[in-house]
Amino acid sequence: MASDLSILAEVLVISSLIILSLGYFFSSKAHIIFGKKFPVKIGHNLNIIGWLLLGFFWWIQVEHYILINDPANGFFCALAMPFFGYLAIHEYLSIRWNTNYEPLRWLAAMTVVAGGIYFFVERVPILSGWLIQIVAEQSIWILNSFDIPTSLGNLDYGDGSKYYRPASNHEEVQIAIEGDEWRNPDSVSVTIVLACTALQSMIIFVGGVVCTKAPADRRFYAFLATVPAIYLLNLIRNAVVIWLTYEHIWGDETFFYAHGVLGKIGSLIALVFLAIAVFHFLPEMQDSILGVIDLPLRKAPDGLRGLPFAKGMPSQVAYLLVTGLVLFPFGFFSKSVEEQGFDSNLPLESMYTLSIILLLVSFFLLYFYRDPERKIESGIVSPADGLVQRAEIKSGIVRLSIFMNVHNVHVNRSPFDGKVLSIKHKSGGYLPAFHKDSDKNERLMTKIDTSIGVMKVIQIAGVLVRRIVSYVKPDTEVTKGERIGLIHFGSRVDLSFESAGIDILVKKGDRVLAGQQLAEYTPMSSLSVTEKLFEAPKRILSKLQASQSDE
Repeated sequence: MASDLSILAEVLVISSLIILSLGYFFSSKAHIIFGKKFPVKIGHNLNIIGWLLLGFFWWIQVEHYILINDPANGFFCALAMPFFGYLAIHEYLSIRWNTNYEPLRWLAAMTVVAGGIYFFVERVPILSGWLIQIVAEQSIWILNSFDIPTSLGNLDYGDGSKYYRPASNHEEVQIAIEGDEWRNPDSVSVTIVLACTALQSMIIFVGGVVCTKAPADRRFYAFLATVPAIYLLNLIRNAVVIWLTYEHIWGDETFFYAHGVLGKIGSLIALVFLAIAVFHFLPEMQDSILGVIDLPLRKAPDGLRGLPFAKGMPSQVAYLLVTGLVLFPFGFFSKSVEEQGFDSNLPLESMYTLSIILLLVSFFLLYFYRDPERKIESGIVSPADGLVQRAEIKSGIVRLSIFMNVHNVHVNRSPFDGKVLSIKHKSGGYLPAFHKDSDKNERLMTKIDTSIGVMKVIQIAGVLVRRIVSYVKPDTEVTKGERIGLIHFGSRVDLSFESAGIDILVKKGDRVLAGQQLAEYTPMSSLSVTEKLFEAPKRILSKLQASQSDE
């Protein structure tokens, strides 16, 4: 028995369309309703929910396509969650950047219009049956016009109500095509279903045209240039598929080649030319489509960040996540498919196991490469999150070591304002960063010239990935708390600078966050006369010792 998810599917699709329509309305500008102000970010938050619900809806459809042995459409349904999740991410960025991205708003509006029309027709069998009957009659009229006698069987509504039927029940309304005497007895039977009406293609153009901001007359001409043409070309496609299949041109594979190859390639070519015609009347629609395609190139406004992940995070993390999300629904429905005794020719159980592994690994990596905001305190601040392994003054030099475990944030920050003097890479071993001899590991030393002397920030690689990324270049200014680099996995950051006027505020064993105050500096100008007399020689000595010291 198939998974009974029809009610869930209805809730998902209906609520997603309603929420997206509300999101489109509220994201246009701030609204005041019943005396209460609704900011623009309310609309983007609604769109986030709407996109995710729509992704879950299409995930549920994967089972149906497994059962009808259509892995291609099942694959596209499985891609829905990564795709709509990506749109939800950009809605989040609109909130973060306090800006609208009009092509994304256009896509939301088009989805509501096109999706609303399609799902309404699909769920009302008496309406979809009427459309199927008309398309079937006109398709065989073309065949009969060429002296290929063809007739229709009875319209079959399947089980369930004629007035409303959840799509996840998948009781398709259909009508059989009879080939009379000319049909090859070895050919498969052809039926016309809702997918054969080109409703999907027509409503995509209708939604795109209606939701494009352009004068009404140009939108009307764009409609006339596309929708009737799509309808006519679809009738011709149906007639050709019926004729090729019943003539049994390529044997048992005829229907596959006629419908799945020739029909779909022809439809794609026709849609490309029709899109060009639409763009002639509606260049605004072309701009919206290109804007959606250019989403990966969308840049943050000056001074703002994108997603809270480390710069330098490997792109493979996203690939792992997308692969896991695509494989998951195939594996999730494996038990249901097995209970029905259906052999899908797909390794569903293995896909399920692999998807779980990939998702767990990708979630861990996303957590590892997180880069949250940190409060930057006064004084000399910590360059990293982690455990203080060393906090001492030795030979006039303050030496601090912070060990970053695998669960710590691994983005490192500048401990003080200054200018980057040099960045030097040094090869070495790959001992665990907490090891006493890890000082000999591969490292990257960044020298920063500050108002209190030269600071050395030494990023030390650990035993795993062994890669250090620097975000800064020599001769550039850095501010306290600014991100200066990333160390992949277990690692350590050492910090050293002159001890004159420095009071260390942490000790070995303390846990700190990047940006947290590690030490405070007392300038000479704030000392008393007596203190200056004792402090000045110490500072001169520490500077001499610092000039001789090098890591």
